[in-house]
Amino acid sequence: MTLNLGFLVLASLLVAVGPAAAHEYTAGGITVAHPWARATPGGAKVGGAYLEIKAAEGTGDRLIAAKSPAAGAAELHNHIMEKGIARMRRVEAIVVPAGKSVVLEPGGYHLMLSDLKAPLKEGDLLKLTLVFEKAGEIEVEATVEPLGAMGPHGFDRQPSAPAASGAHKH
Repeated sequence: MTLNLGFLVLASLLVAVGPAAAHEYTAGGITVAHPWARATPGGAKVGGAYLEIKAAEGTGDRLIAAKSPAAGAAELHNHIMEKGIARMRRVEAIVVPAGKSVVLEPGGYHLMLSDLKAPLKEGDLLKLTLVFEKAGEIEVEATVEPLGAMGPHGFDRQPSAPAASGAHKH
């Protein structure tokens, strides 16, 4: 009886943790890993979401759009240096070369969410739909991290030159 009870407790814990541990979403040779967003202060109408996109060997693609029920609009953006000033610019697509990955992170490529319907609150899940030229739509849930977070799950990393330029390799 004790063994069965212990097994049931362990099994229920694994079931409860399973969905929360799903940090990768795959379709059509594209894998989206560790999607996350920053919490926003009350009244903010703009937020950012970040993630890693990996293309299988021989399967390059382009992220061409994003959408979220939490925002009126979602755009693909990049930070660029212009005359010594960092500026955000909308981009038409983010290329993911075959066999490589691109990291969307603070200071580089990211998803700009505008006209937020409610503040993004730490600990919530944010639904995003990513639209790829070949793989089609991939629905993900991004974990909302603390205000000012620099990475998912408390991972505090500064943007690296390769990732910020869109050519991050594992």
